[in-house]
Amino acid sequence: MLIIWTTGLLLSMLSLGDACVLGMVGKSAVLPCVYNGTLDLDGGNVSVEWRTGTELVHRSVLGEEGEVTQSASSRSRTRLVADATRNGDVSLLVSDVTVRDARSYDCYLTRPGEQSSAPLCTVCLSAAAHFTHPVVEREDGAVGDEANFTCHSRGGFPEPMVHWFIDGKEHPLVGTVRTYNTTLPETELYNITSTLLVNLTHDITVSCAVENRLLNETLTSTNFRVSASPVVGRASEAMWMFSTALCVLVGILVVTAVARQIKHDYDRKKKRRQHQETGDKDSSTDDESEQIVLENLDCLTETTI
Repeated sequence: MLIIWTTGLLLSMLSLGDACVLGMVGKSAVLPCVYNGTLDLDGGNVSVEWRTGTELVHRSVLGEEGEVTQSASSRSRTRLVADATRNGDVSLLVSDVTVRDARSYDCYLTRPGEQSSAPLCTVCLSAAAHFTHPVVEREDGAVGDEANFTCHSRGGFPEPMVHWFIDGKEHPLVGTVRTYNTTLPETELYNITSTLLVNLTHDITVSCAVENRLLNETLTSTNFRVSASPVVGRASEAMWMFSTALCVLVGILVVTAVARQIKHDYDRKKKRRQHQETGDKDSSTDDESEQIVLENLDCLTETTI
């Protein structure tokens, strides 16, 4: 009889594999498992055991007055969802899911004095909780043109990703964002605080988003708009005026240098022309003097003769 029971159980197990169930913290979750074998579950003394590792979480003896045994951590929070003697459904309902319930569970069918060597089903339970909508605030204590912002979100699980946006674009600068989390002792849920440091040179709009990847959920804060301080505005205006004045001065210097170079070239050309004209006049005068001398010599020769 034992051989028939063990063989029938092993050959007729319907395993759902390592299926994973997502349980919301504070809600109920069902760990599914169904037996489709030939064993008569209504024959008495058949127990359904749900374990995590070696720890017994829930045991139910099938029958009209079946005994129920629960662990201290799951007491009053677990039960079979249906009458397994009718349809073989031995799924376990876990109420008021907590973060600590997120583990892998094995389901066994057993009889007094016997122990199954392999689980009928193995199911993992993941826990998740929604974060509150993030809120952005500006902190006091900024120096000069720097501004500090904080983003708060509470009561979620697992630990999220925090994204900052400036004027609708994600802020990529490394070292300007710091994110901290604290775990609530009783629930192990996360509270998140993230800080952003910005050089405030103009009016900007700041927002942050909290991403819970397990839930495929991203919550975004409302936009926080902040104007550049008057000091920053005056500094920017003074810098603009200084740059403009510097450009004008450089332009004047360039124009003056070009004008001087043009005048210098013009004076050189003028002197060169004057020198050439003076040389031509001197040459004509020398020719005339030579002609006069020759004529006087001719006159002296004729007189002597």
